[in-house]
Amino acid sequence: MGLTQIELDGHMRELTRHGEEDFPIQFYIDELFRFPGQCIPLHWHPELELWQARGGDVTVQLGTENLTLADGWAVFINADVLHSFRQADAGQALGCPNIVFRDELIAPVTSRLHRLYVAPLLADRRLPYIVFRPDGGWQTEFLCRMEALFNTLQAERPGFELCAQNQLTGLWGLLWAHRAELPATGTQKAERLLQIRTQKMLRRIHTQYAAPLTLDDIAAAAGVSRSEASRCFQACLRTSPVGYLTWYRIEMAKHALAAGRDTVEEISRACGFQSASYFCRVFRRVTGQTPLQYRRGG
Repeated sequence: MGLTQIELDGHMRELTRHGEEDFPIQFYIDELFRFPGQCIPLHWHPELELWQARGGDVTVQLGTENLTLADGWAVFINADVLHSFRQADAGQALGCPNIVFRDELIAPVTSRLHRLYVAPLLADRRLPYIVFRPDGGWQTEFLCRMEALFNTLQAERPGFELCAQNQLTGLWGLLWAHRAELPATGTQKAERLLQIRTQKMLRRIHTQYAAPLTLDDIAAAAGVSRSEASRCFQACLRTSPVGYLTWYRIEMAKHALAAGRDTVEEISRACGFQSASYFCRVFRRVTGQTPLQYRRGG
């Protein structure tokens, strides 16, 4: 299954249902080049996720941290962790496999297995994520087993559910066996609050970018001051609130231009710019092209 956008609620929670109620796991191939800005935007979900870079390097944001997954590396993302993925090279066409699943598929939540082996890792706030590299040791084995799980879920041959559940349990057992080697990279309460505030401000931008938003408007979405809004964006996104707003408007304009239906003036208004001439100046400054050059493919 492939997606080109994700639907979020007002707190940046992903609304997609992953799998079925009686089999809560879903396999995806994330084609990053099809998303606005070659980026899956910041979001979170209560499910767990296994995600692998394929075809090139990927920049991953996890909370306020940024790291690079080299081609073939993978990451486990714990429940409720804010994250995003971006192609390191915008010119590539990456298709990255991943699965999103609920912990109850490893073991029933009321079972001894879940209490002893699943819940302790889920509840460990020092482990919001775990990176896996092909190091020739147990991490390589983990990556190989993850590849087998991907193949099982993608093929969906008769009885694949039994095989997938068995493979997932084996992956978790490997993780548990090497838990003492996992690096602690947990988030503090203050960082979590910062993430929540940023999520609320991003939601305001994503839903109202066509309106004449100001820094005060963005800050008001999280009930914070202008300076705190700027601090949140610098910590999470390495830019200012207004800088992010401009970037997002340009990304939406790119999609509208590629669709080829509306005029430049119509697109400029729809994306929140004061005038078509101002839109053209900003678009060229950001992309190095005029809107018409972009529409014609450079």
